[in-house]
Amino acid sequence: EIGVQSTNAATLRAINRHMDIDALCRIVTAIHSFRNIHQHLDLIAGLPHEDPASFRRSFNDVYAMAPDQLQLGFLKILKGSYMEEMAEEYGIRYGKRPPYEVLGTHWMSYDDIRALKRVEEMVEIYYNSFQFQATMVLLEQCHSDAYSMFETMGNYYEREGGFGRKHSRIRRYE
Repeated sequence: EIGVQSTNAATLRAINRHMDIDALCRIVTAIHSFRNIHQHLDLIAGLPHEDPASFRRSFNDVYAMAPDQLQLGFLKILKGSYMEEMAEEYGIRYGKRPPYEVLGTHWMSYDDIRALKRVEEMVEIYYNSFQFQATMVLLEQCHSDAYSMFETMGNYYEREGGFGRKHSRIRRYE
């Protein structure tokens, strides 16, 4: 598991992380070439300086690395953490009860976070499940980028009332 969190340089500086994205890509590619190590790459939504456009870039950067699973998590503001100290400065609004999850920031509105939740659910169902591998290859060809593909799928689910229901695999294909 590799906690990428973001590929946005301003975001990485703000959370005191130092990462060479090109080196990360080379390492992930090398590990992938062995074909015997299952890789999870993680992104965190709601970090400072990460707006919808930069999150889209981070998502597409990580997706292009072809991880076995792309984990899309949401910032949690834990008591006593650096993010709690910076919450006011960064305009971070979050739930006051566990899991203390981000609801919005100076850079992302509540609606932006909700849109990312839809993308997260589609990634879990269609990418991370390994049940739709051939379908995903075809769908990727129909979209300008991976994020747009999952965003379109999530918006469809939202419009059709597909969230919160248990669907069979065949229903998910349909």
